[in-house]
Order: sequence, then C-alpha cells, then structure tokens
Amino acid sequence: MPKNKEKPAWDFNEKNPIELPFSHGMECEIALLTANGGLPSGTEMIHVFRRIVEDSLNELIDILQSDFCPKMIKDKLVGMPQLAFNEEKGDVIVQGYKIGRDTVNVEIFGRDGNVAAITYILELVTPPATHLDELVWWLQTLFTIGQQVTVPQNLYLCSTGLPPLIKEYMRGLTYSDHHHMGGFKDEYEKKRIYNIFRAFVPHIIALTANSPLINGQPTDIIKTIGSEPLHLRYAAPGCVRSIRLMNNVSMLSRNDPKVYIPHLPANADANYFLSIIQKASIADAKFQDIFPFSEWKTIEFRVCDAPLSISKRIGIVLLLQALALKAREMREIPDVSSYSIVANRHESILRGLYAPFKSDYIPDISSVNREFGEVYLGNRDKPYTYMFQAIQKMLEWLFEPLKRIKIYDKKFYKNFEGMSPFISPLILSMFGNVDIAQAPFGECEFQLLLYNHYLHKNPQTPAGPMVLRDLIKATFKSKDPYYSPIGGEIPQKSLKWIKL
Repeated sequence: MPKNKEKPAWDFNEKNPIELPFSHGMECEIALLTANGGLPSGTEMIHVFRRIVEDSLNELIDILQSDFCPKMIKDKLVGMPQLAFNEEKGDVIVQGYKIGRDTVNVEIFGRDGNVAAITYILELVTPPATHLDELVWWLQTLFTIGQQVTVPQNLYLCSTGLPPLIKEYMRGLTYSDHHHMGGFKDEYEKKRIYNIFRAFVPHIIALTANSPLINGQPTDIIKTIGSEPLHLRYAAPGCVRSIRLMNNVSMLSRNDPKVYIPHLPANADANYFLSIIQKASIADAKFQDIFPFSEWKTIEFRVCDAPLSISKRIGIVLLLQALALKAREMREIPDVSSYSIVANRHESILRGLYAPFKSDYIPDISSVNREFGEVYLGNRDKPYTYMFQAIQKMLEWLFEPLKRIKIYDKKFYKNFEGMSPFISPLILSMFGNVDIAQAPFGECEFQLLLYNHYLHKNPQTPAGPMVLRDLIKATFKSKDPYYSPIGGEIPQKSLKWIKL
C-alpha cells in the first residue's frame, strides 16, 4: 500500500463478494494466557471457561441478529447458535450452517479438545465459506468476541505458534491453523489437490513458521547482516523457526519418509493411505500434515503455525485456493517423493525462509510436467539454494489463478494499487521493501527482531516479556482484517510477473 494514504476500513462487499473456487473453513487455535504469560490450568478454569463461552454466545447472537451481519451470512444460518457440551472440549457454541444443499453443525467457539491436561486453548472455527468476504467476516467476528469475553477474566489472547514465555514444550499445547477445503468436482480432483498440497508442504511451513522463542528466548544467538539499523538481514542461522513443529511428532506426520503421507495415484483409496502411514484406522490417521479423508469430505491442511493477523491467515487461504486451481488444470501432479518432502520439511522447520533447498531426492518430475518441474526445482543447471527462492517462484507461478480469484485487480483494489491486502503480507515478506529489515522477512524473523531490539535496548531486563506484550497487542489489533504487524512497500514495477 502506498505511504501517506489512510488505510480504508474493511467492509463486507455485499454487491460483489469474491467467490472462492473451493469452499474453505478454518480452525484457529489461539493461546489463552494469564497476565504473566503463563498457561491457565486447574479446576477453576472449568468455571471460568464456561463463563467465557456463555458470554460469547450472547455476544454472537446479538451480532447475528443485528444489521452488522450481512445478508449472505443470515441466509446461511440454520437457527441461532446454541450452547452444547462436548465430552472432550466441555462447553461449546454450535451453529447450524448451510453449505450448498447440505447443513453442517459447526462448533465455532470453545476449548480445543486435543490437549492432555486441564489447560485451555481457545479454538475459533469458521463455518465453511464459499466467498472470501464471508470467511473474513467470520474470522473478524470470532476474534472480536474472543477479545471481548477473555479480557474481563484477566486472560489474554496471543496468536502465535508458541507463546514466548512458555517454559517447555508440552504435547498438544502449541497453536496452529487448520484449513478445510471442499467442493471438489470428484474424488480424482480431490486427490490431485491433495497431491499438490503435499508437494508444497515445506514451502508453506517456511512461509508460516512463527514459533522461534521458548522460555523467553530463541534457541541460539541472533545474527544480523549489514550495518544500517532498518535494513538488517536477520540470518540467525542457529535459531529454530518453528519450535512447535520441531517438537510436534504425535499430532502431525512423522519426519520419516518411509511412513510420510503418500502421493495418491488415481486408483488409491483410504486403505492405501493407511498402509503407508502405518495406521490401523481412519480415526487413528487423522493427525497428519494433510488429511484427505475427513468426515466432512474435505482436505484438512494442518501444518501452519498460528499467524499474528487475519490478513496473513487469509493470505494462506488464497495460496491454497490458487494451488488447488493449478491442480484442477493439470492432468497429473508429479510425485516429488517423500524423501524430498521430508528433507525440505525438516530444513523449513529449522530455518524457515532461509532453509537450504534440498533437491537430491527429487526425481525427474519435469518429464511428467515440464512447467511444474521448472517451478519446483528452478534452473536445471542451477537449482534453488534456499527455500525462499522456491517460494518466490511458487508465488510467481500462482499469479494467474490468483488473478482469476480477483486478488490482482486495479478496479477492485483502487486503494491498494490493484493488489489485495490479503495477498500483500506474503508478497511483501518475499519481495518487498520491508520497513524494518531486508526481505525475505517472515513473522518468526519479526519475533527475533523484537527480541534482539529489547535485548540491546535494556540488557538488564528480560526481553521475552516485552516480546509477549507486543504479540498480544498484535493479536488485539488483528480484529482489523487489514492489519499486518510487518509494514513496507511492494515494488510492483520491478516484479515483471505482476501484470495488472
């Protein structure tokens, strides 16, 4: 967005809402913290959380019955939200919602049930959306309500993969976004889309890594390149970018190529999937990076660390939608091999955007699809050195499908120089002139920058609590769908592939 221009407020576009090629719903796991940055626990929280859910129900009913609720949303509601009890989660809010000719009951507000202890993760779940405005509206509404009902209980929301003051990793107590995509033409198309998602798992991990701090500090010394304070490059080679994914070996796929989620041939079924990942049943198999056999007939994409803003969340939605459109057009998605995916997945977890790109295990995919091979590997004689180079090429490759979703449109986005503010966080982090550092610069680099800043500003004061304060502020500001904690300008003229 150009400087010196006032940013317009987001509003649901009733006349021209952007239709998504595929239905899309999200599960957002948000850290619920005490004033000192710790995790609330114990029997007292059972009563507190019930109060939070009850207050949220009243707030949500008021909003859904008001003029603030768009007609599209009201037309899809099946009754008003209700209080229900889930054996794993406890008290939850359930909303009936229409998706095509079907009706689904969505537990849109409550405690995440996949935790081992009496510790509370707030889970905000959107109904399946067919339009981009619809998805943004639900995210904004649920985040706003979440802020309103937790602050009176002296609890604070923090959207990140792992809050920086958590003393040690605990199974199930990290925070992520899960994406559910549906509306496929047939099972074959669904498998192709799953296959293209699988191929780009390392890229999306690197883009969304957002948990570089634990026990108030990074895992190594932060190193910078350059001398100008606002144009440093945050290399920090020893700092793990996703501590969440590094430790999460029970709720996602194992970093073992022999049992990693397989490429699905056209004739493959659920039994083939189970045999490769060595699970006895679909119920046992659902905790994978990508799960293509959900009970809602969706593909569930599970690897993303929780981002700091709604705008970044929607950016990842658009990225997945564009990849799915590419898969729809391609006759066959090449199998880049589990060995390749696992190797690059591991590096992306450790180094994020600056991960070394491993091409040793990638087979001859160009013989299956030349264009895909060039995008995925780079120049045949000189393949990518770093993951960020592969991501940059992926984003360039996805320009045309994104344009079809009206993400690049001069008339639609007059105030944003023709580019949707929801794709801007991704483009800025990879190509832009970031205000505070050199690109590539993601949200984990942002956290490392904050830590480094406070460490040098006052060496006698722990930097971790100051970083947490800023992350809580960023989460609070994310009620504005256009808000992004990382600012700067995108040099569109130098990006020749952006043709508006």
